[in-house]
Amino acid sequence: MTPYSYDELIEKYIAGTTTADEDQWMEHYLRDNPVDDSDIFQYEKEEIGQRIRQKLLANTTRKPVKIGWWAAVAASVTFLAGIFWYNAPKQNTFLPTLASIWNEDGEGFAVSNTSHKPQRLTLEDGSVVILQPNSRISYPDHFGERKRMVYLHGEAFFEVKRDVTKPFVVSTENLATQVLGTSFNVKSYDGSGSIEVQVATGRVSVYETSDSKTSSKNGFILTPNQKVVFDKDSRKMELGIVRNPVIVKAVESRMRFEFAETPATDVLEILEKAYGIDIVVEGDVLRNCLFTGDINDLSMFDQLDLICKAVNVEYERRGASLFISGEGCGN
Repeated sequence: MTPYSYDELIEKYIAGTTTADEDQWMEHYLRDNPVDDSDIFQYEKEEIGQRIRQKLLANTTRKPVKIGWWAAVAASVTFLAGIFWYNAPKQNTFLPTLASIWNEDGEGFAVSNTSHKPQRLTLEDGSVVILQPNSRISYPDHFGERKRMVYLHGEAFFEVKRDVTKPFVVSTENLATQVLGTSFNVKSYDGSGSIEVQVATGRVSVYETSDSKTSSKNGFILTPNQKVVFDKDSRKMELGIVRNPVIVKAVESRMRFEFAETPATDVLEILEKAYGIDIVVEGDVLRNCLFTGDINDLSMFDQLDLICKAVNVEYERRGASLFISGEGCGN
């Protein structure tokens, strides 16, 4: 017989009313009864998970306990509870889902999204992470004095709170992405052959990580609508344009995407400024070309397709730039 009822302790922990003696008993119990071998966990997983979900809906909150055995409890019920976030920008506070656990090495949190939808997490500095399904992020309880470091396995979108004194660094298997304040997406799933970083706003530095100390690193500075894809086998980086670029600079009323007998070079210049993408015209193929049309409701590449077809040219992607060539409009 034990001096405590395990069911009662789970209920009390979720409610935040356990005593120091009860916490100590639970710690010894879990150390002596690993999750995989415990009959209690095997028979009561579903019931415990249901209780947790009920508590989540009641908005009960509690700070995760910073002791190693908590990882054992979390592992037993994570797949039942899924993941929910309590949005508290000024502190690391979580609903007791048990999907956020204290790392066994004592260095910080490891948070997994076991649901089927993206989930929102707010870090202590106010930065927001949208964690995709089957993804995990690790970070310290408190960021250091010189940088804000997080570790990602999977995919997440980051909206980083600006702090010029503390760069924000996302570390993946082979790449590091460093920013001061911006928004970007990182995709780095274990087992995938590549890593991809896309920038939505601001500028980020993406570079290969290695143990060797050299004066130069393989990397790029990315701006909005740019992406980099890193091949893990060849260790090559390829700079490119995101699939569906968005307008990064407001188009003035006189510069709306509606044209009447407008020089094609002027039309392309407007697109270049609106999307922040270099468009290079080779030679003087557009010298006599005029464009008429309303392309406000089209995506950028659809806009470009229509313009090029109208003036008898074509475009080619080279890295993060677009090159225009062809016969043009003649004399």
